[in-house]
Amino acid sequence: MTVTAGAVIAGVPALLRFSVSPEVAAERGTVLYYHGFSGTKERCEPYLTALAEAGFLAVSLDAVGHGERRRADFDVVFNTERWDADFEATETDFLDLIDDTAAEVPSVIDDLLARGWARQDRIGICGRSLGGNVAYAAVLADRRVRAAASIVGSPEWTLPRAHSPHHHPGRFFPAAILSQAAEFDEYVPAGPVRDFHATLEPWYATEPGRIEYVEYPGVGHFLTPELTAESCRRLVAWFQRWLPER
Repeated sequence: MTVTAGAVIAGVPALLRFSVSPEVAAERGTVLYYHGFSGTKERCEPYLTALAEAGFLAVSLDAVGHGERRRADFDVVFNTERWDADFEATETDFLDLIDDTAAEVPSVIDDLLARGWARQDRIGICGRSLGGNVAYAAVLADRRVRAAASIVGSPEWTLPRAHSPHHHPGRFFPAAILSQAAEFDEYVPAGPVRDFHATLEPWYATEPGRIEYVEYPGVGHFLTPELTAESCRRLVAWFQRWLPER
């Protein structure tokens, strides 16, 4: 049986999913989860449940500007008309959400460690779409992230940014990186994700198993229920492999 509990971690609204207790689950590993654009920490039920049933402490967090701290002007700033009329300004606001969310990860980890809800060597991060972008950035933001998994997210920001994760492949090793992309993704093209993994390969030459790229054929950004389930299985297996039990 899994238990769901609300919390505020380092000032960030969070939802915890675990079996027995957060402290016991943290011994298996703590995995941060970030939702997609316009989503909330509650909208990732299959992933949280699967992680908790595997023994992990799953910590779902509201991204900056989302959920319990949704921007009051969210629908004004992020609407199709503004994106069409002023793409660069709107996209800049979007990228700021990702950057600001990733910047919170070190404080979130500090708080989890202080509460006994994480162990230094067993911390992972994952997310879907916007949350997948956050996962890549978080690896660079905090070396304590030992494993990361992205579902239809990208390491390449959509505007020229020197800090875009894809510019820094040498800073990812030894974190274990799983990327799951969709062949016909209309929002997060698979090409840059595929290219990023090719760029990572020399840095992981001594331990190539620490990186894996999966591309689901014939589908767009919103995976079928069957592929969503498959992405969930792969994600859990990744953390089982790279956040090993003592």
